[in-house]
Amino acid sequence: MDLQLRGMTGLVTGASRGIGRGAAKVLGAEGVRVAVVARRKELLNELADEIAAGGAERPVVIVADVTAADAAARIREAAYQALGGVAILVNSAGGSRPTPWDSGEERWTEGMTTNFTAVRRLTTALLPGMLKEKWGRVINITGTSEPHGVNVAGSAKAAVHAWSKGLSREVGKDAVTVNCLAPGRIHSEQIDKLLHPDPEERRRFAEENIPVGYFGDPEDAAHLIAFLASPLARYITGEVIHVDGGMHRFAH
Repeated sequence: MDLQLRGMTGLVTGASRGIGRGAAKVLGAEGVRVAVVARRKELLNELADEIAAGGAERPVVIVADVTAADAAARIREAAYQALGGVAILVNSAGGSRPTPWDSGEERWTEGMTTNFTAVRRLTTALLPGMLKEKWGRVINITGTSEPHGVNVAGSAKAAVHAWSKGLSREVGKDAVTVNCLAPGRIHSEQIDKLLHPDPEERRRFAEENIPVGYFGDPEDAAHLIAFLASPLARYITGEVIHVDGGMHRFAH
């Protein structure tokens, strides 16, 4: 299937590892001219070299902390200078923040800024260009709606879901879609090193909790991201789509 993405421009945050990295690789392979954003320059350069070695155009490397107050403006300027515009935005930067229920304000501010405010700021910075061109795609990587305890990221991702739905209703008339992808256990630094560092425990967890029986790879999410980014997905917007091997238990 031709996703009709060749020659388009895209920007992926959190691209140094995990789903963001996978998304940049798949979009690049589909012919998207990609800008990749993260804090670790060496990992972004490795990714850019890998994409270029596969025959795609070498991505634009933008080293930035998306939580900085001026990050959205700086990222937009760098991407526009290099690409001329951004038609596809993949907000993948973020991370789990399990916390005691009575944590102080600093913990909550940091987690909400990382997982919600930074997403909103960057999207707001890039949306005018999409609206001007009467075409655009915003894809937010979020998370579970079945929390096992208090997690700042869970609250922030729920905010992203609600905000994305509202935004999708305002920009749909201009052929801009806004969707969320909620991943389950996808191999990444966060999953493999922090949440499930023991391979045997990982295997047991998959057998007991994931109907397909295994953890996913970043590309399992990235292929859906590429489809949602494509013109073929023009009638899908305001959705939260799970990529979790069937792990979530609710039916809607």
